[in-house]
Amino acid sequence: MSGLRANAFAPVELSLRFAEGLLADYGENSDSGWVLDHFEVHLIVMANPDGRVIAEVQATNGADITWQNNSHNSCLSQDVGVRLNQNFPYEWRDSDACDPAYSGEFSASEPETQAIANYLQTLVSQPEPITLLNLDSYQNEIISPYLSDPTAGNPHMEDLYTLAEKIGYNTLSSPVRQGDSVHQPSYGTLVDYAYGTLGIPSLVFSMGDELAGGYTSRCWYFEDYLVEKNIIALMRALYVSADPYHQAYGPEIENLVVSQDINSVNVEGSANDFEAWFWGADVYSQVNSVQYSIDLPPWHPEAVFYPVSTLTQDAIDDYVSHFSVDIDYSSFSPGEHRIFFQAWDTEVNENASNPGLVEVNDVFIPYRLFVPLVSME
Repeated sequence: MSGLRANAFAPVELSLRFAEGLLADYGENSDSGWVLDHFEVHLIVMANPDGRVIAEVQATNGADITWQNNSHNSCLSQDVGVRLNQNFPYEWRDSDACDPAYSGEFSASEPETQAIANYLQTLVSQPEPITLLNLDSYQNEIISPYLSDPTAGNPHMEDLYTLAEKIGYNTLSSPVRQGDSVHQPSYGTLVDYAYGTLGIPSLVFSMGDELAGGYTSRCWYFEDYLVEKNIIALMRALYVSADPYHQAYGPEIENLVVSQDINSVNVEGSANDFEAWFWGADVYSQVNSVQYSIDLPPWHPEAVFYPVSTLTQDAIDDYVSHFSVDIDYSSFSPGEHRIFFQAWDTEVNENASNPGLVEVNDVFIPYRLFVPLVSME
């Protein structure tokens, strides 16, 4: 979700480039190929279109780009509109119609809010897991619900924070755990509604800096500091959405090298249970196992798992293990195939063993024609 705040230009542009990149790269690399083959990617790119028009007029006229709300005005003395991210039906609070952060006449009073809520209700009725990111501008943070009540009981508080750490790896957006004392409560928000009412793992992925445009990032800051790393973060969010409360904890496959000889596919790599989290993993252990499946991802009910037997713990970092495997061509039919690799860490100190993100590689298995040799004597 992007563009809920009208002057949040950077998240909208990021969403568009993310979608364009996925489509342009389909068939050209393994990442876009397997993601689009095995995930549904839902993008509400412009969640506040009429408010965006007002913000664009401000930009065109060279004025400060301050407009955040939609265009539904109830204030008699000035144009205000409704702050859509205060209008969702979860812990909604009334406010004055002339308040710049006016939350609406009643909860879900706005057609944009209603459309988004209905759309999410349709998605959550499906059996597949869902993860929601509300892309916003300013602050460079990834924030967990509950925004309305930092002290609310939440069985997934650590899971959501770890999910934020996983998605935020190598970005400028630092994870914020529920209960953070710096942030004031915010009521009627999208992520609180999605998580608190519908049970969807949800995060606010906020990007930008006060010195580089605030709510409306400067173009140079967006291009130089945000776009590349945050598109990678959106890909990581897709990967982990297959099992967000478990894969956020598990080790990642790295340094994967795939080659082929006349008889087999040769794979070398390592699995790391510490590095690929913002500031490093809070809970980590030794890598317990690496396994692979062919053509079907690990969560598919018909996937067949093959263990990697050669797993060697790193001599320096005990949370890293190295592996190699030769997969005989007899495991494949001739033609294009996809190999899914996944690592699991070790249960330790009452922390369960968890799988990590899937790493995928496409291979082509040659057609082999065997011609009998006839010896003449």
